[in-house]
Amino acid sequence: MFDDSLKKDCVSCQKNCCVKCFPESEAVIFQSLSTDELEYLMQCKQHIIFNPGETIIKQKTSTTHFVCLKQGMAKMVAESSRGKNIILKILPGHSLITAGGVVSDDIRHFTVTAITRVECCFIDSERLHKLLERNSKFAYELLKYNNSQNIQMLESLVGLTQKYMPGRVADTLLYLKNKIYQTNPFECNLNKQELAEMSGMTKESFIRSLKELELSGIVRHNRREIEILNEEDLVMISKNG
Repeated sequence: MFDDSLKKDCVSCQKNCCVKCFPESEAVIFQSLSTDELEYLMQCKQHIIFNPGETIIKQKTSTTHFVCLKQGMAKMVAESSRGKNIILKILPGHSLITAGGVVSDDIRHFTVTAITRVECCFIDSERLHKLLERNSKFAYELLKYNNSQNIQMLESLVGLTQKYMPGRVADTLLYLKNKIYQTNPFECNLNKQELAEMSGMTKESFIRSLKELELSGIVRHNRREIEILNEEDLVMISKNG
């Protein structure tokens, strides 16, 4: 969570937005910019707050902006024309959202929706393009960041296509515990339908698989609170698919 001084500063600042609001280890992309370059990039930024369920960016729309998600939690969704969506990634605070295409075909390839109250900045893509042409260090750091995101989503898709339902549910629970909430037990902000979409299955199948893990003493589930009781067994289920 951000303290009030950082939130207040972001509304009015131009030069230090994103650098000051992100932890040092995650602000390396912006740290590769000079003071003048950072001021140029942030000059036309728009500070916007989204409520839970609101769409931050929409699949197949033009990439006029990239988004700096400063606070809150969102989901990156691949939408199907048949209405069967897959949640590819959960985006916590300190995330950069390009949804693909911001430096390629200028088309959003995913939808991003707020799970909790989300505070973010929309930053002009044209200014980003110009800085990428001028600053090779900045381009390199952004490329590394995007590649890391793409690898994570590829690993997720491989798991969804090659594992049986218990393995997919195990992957989802381990991902939430170790990557998103980083605590055990954790209060899950996602409903059962969203957990099912993360696991590439129907809501009914997810609930049934989760119940089997409960009966085996591997997981405890009470409304939105989830606790992994036997992580070693859950990891084995994940590996065996």
